Amino acid sequence: MRNLFAAALALAVLGACTTLAAAKTAPPNPHNFTGSPNAEARFSGEGGTFTLKPFTVTCEKTSDVKSGITTTFPSKTLTATVKYSECEAEATLDKAEYELKAKFLTPVTFNYHANGAVEVGSGGTVKEGKLEGATAIEIAVSGAFKCTISVEPGTYPSSFLNKPEAEFEAAKFTNKEETVQKGKNSVVVKKLEIGTSLTKVPYELEGEFCEKLPKTEFKNGTFEGKLLSEIKKGSISRE
Repeated sequence: MRNLFAAALALAVLGACTTLAAAKTAPPNPHNFTGSPNAEARFSGEGGTFTLKPFTVTCEKTSDVKSGITTTFPSKTLTATVKYSECEAEATLDKAEYELKAKFLTPVTFNYHANGAVEVGSGGTVKEGKLEGATAIEIAVSGAFKCTISVEPGTYPSSFLNKPEAEFEAAKFTNKEETVQKGKNSVVVKKLEIGTSLTKVPYELEGEFCEKLPKTEFKNGTFEGKLLSEIKKGSISRE
């Protein structure tokens, strides 16, 4: 009986070690962002929707903000710093519906990983592929009352932190091609469409009015939006 127990224990230990070794030796994710050398990617879009109950914030325009963060291609990450504008918010409180103005007080930084993960926050710098020093994204809503929505910086999905080489779908990439006429010649320019879908977004409601609500801290916000990345007189893609 002791010999059987010892054999079973040995097999369990061997299995655990094999699993751990496999995790440690996971092959690098094959995807990269590629682009024209010595060029900075620019970003634009038609806004996005932040569902941060009891608010739904919808923006119609996304514009590029110079951040000083330049990607050297090929790269595992692509960083976009953008400003959302032409925004409005809807809210339902105690069965009453409100239409409000909304304004992003800070630009938003997206640090996209080629495997589909994304880090989000306001400001920050990218070091060794990671977004560091980012702060909360602040959205001010005003109208019948005033509140500030504070969205904590984070990584999506959170499982990326433990499995950085896996494939994720927080960001989906679509390569686009456009034929541009240059004199007598035509040139194919590559652009990159980025669809971002975030869930389990933590946020807090601040301000005199919202702080009186029964609940002010949440963990299940969402975001949906698209960006188009392009390089002036150059190309960018995800391979």
